[in-house]
Amino acid sequence: MLVAVVVAVAIGVVAAGAGAGVASASTCDDACRVDGARAYVAALVDHDPSAVPFHPAATRVEAGLPTGFSGDQLRADLRYGPQYRIIRGVSEETYRVREDGVVVADFTLSVGVGPVGLTTARVHETFRYESGLIREIVADIRIGD
Repeated sequence: MLVAVVVAVAIGVVAAGAGAGVASASTCDDACRVDGARAYVAALVDHDPSAVPFHPAATRVEAGLPTGFSGDQLRADLRYGPQYRIIRGVSEETYRVREDGVVVADFTLSVGVGPVGLTTARVHETFRYESGLIREIVADIRIGD
């Protein structure tokens, strides 16, 4: 009996952490999916991916090249990756949900080192969800737009 209780508690803890506070697939509506995409964009700047609802098998593709291979790896990149440390701010954010449930995000990133601003980048990303979690991100980035 004790083993069953411990297993049930362990499963509950794992399940609670998997979605980072995001509802299940049956309750993750358009607003929930947009909130997940917003959390990702915020994490690009603040390097705190704790609120990003990554699926364990999440992937990311940028300019046709794979740049993310799992939720854990994407989370670690957002937190520690040097490619994100140069991002100083985000502006001009728009989000919409297509008929197929995919979230489309368009925004501008300010990029720089320390106090020196270098350029901006216009970003177009799509977020496909599975079971209420971000399963796939596809990014198109234009530098200097």
